[in-house]
Amino acid sequence: MGGLDNRDSSSAVLTVLEVAGRIGMAEPVVAELRCIDESGETLSESGMEAVRGLADPRERVESWETLKAELAGGDPNGLRMLYWMLHAAGRYTFPTYRRMGIPDDIFDATMGCFTRFVGEHRTSYGRYGFDRDFWTYRELSARLFRLGSLEFELAYDAADVPTIAGLPRVINVHIPSDASLDPAQCDRSVDESREFLAEFFPDWTGLPYWCESWLLSPALERLLPESSRILAFQRRFDIRETHPDAPDWREWVFQRCDAPIAELPEHTSLQRNMKRFLLDGGKVGVGIGCLR
Repeated sequence: MGGLDNRDSSSAVLTVLEVAGRIGMAEPVVAELRCIDESGETLSESGMEAVRGLADPRERVESWETLKAELAGGDPNGLRMLYWMLHAAGRYTFPTYRRMGIPDDIFDATMGCFTRFVGEHRTSYGRYGFDRDFWTYRELSARLFRLGSLEFELAYDAADVPTIAGLPRVINVHIPSDASLDPAQCDRSVDESREFLAEFFPDWTGLPYWCESWLLSPALERLLPESSRILAFQRRFDIRETHPDAPDWREWVFQRCDAPIAELPEHTSLQRNMKRFLLDGGKVGVGIGCLR
């Protein structure tokens, strides 16, 4: 699965700036984090306990809600939230990885979500910011891992487990925006995930893999060529349910553009085809499927 670096003590911790450096955070954001750090940023006792709780699978949602409430009104671009989530990553999640023996490169790849989300914010709004805190407690609690191109989540909260699965626990597959959908790379990711589970989470082996995504929308068969890697990825799954009105396509195809359909950009062939399809009354939505 990869190797640990020289600091193999289970008590090793990282600072916010060390985590930011490991995951290649953009320098303007690092500068903002450094300013927060040098300002002597503090939280209440309950706020600090919430930061710790982000890394606890039993407390993560309540802890996120507590931290969100504490920062409300004083964090317009979300970078204070980013600071404290990176603090949790270095102070609590990293030692968890070390204690379990999970390689450091998986920590770095998984926490890279923060860099990716900050970059996506800039693409959408023209400025750096962080607004995915509602999601990233999954990574911080060591229940979602980037393994190659794809991410795999040990899903157990009712809100995260597809109702149609009929099980209390499943493995959710997520597709990062920078993922390669090359079939060989997807194969490697799935294989690596099974090896990973067998080594570090054996009680999760054998559970079905599920995915909910606009990439699984049946409408894409009308919008993409037969040779499309998106369609090849979609066909890995037995699609059991669709939600045609889900707006996910706005975020992932049109970078969160909220303009009327007639004014959506047409920079790519997918954007052009999807826009024409939507103007003709079509719906994209999402599909929910089980890995075959």
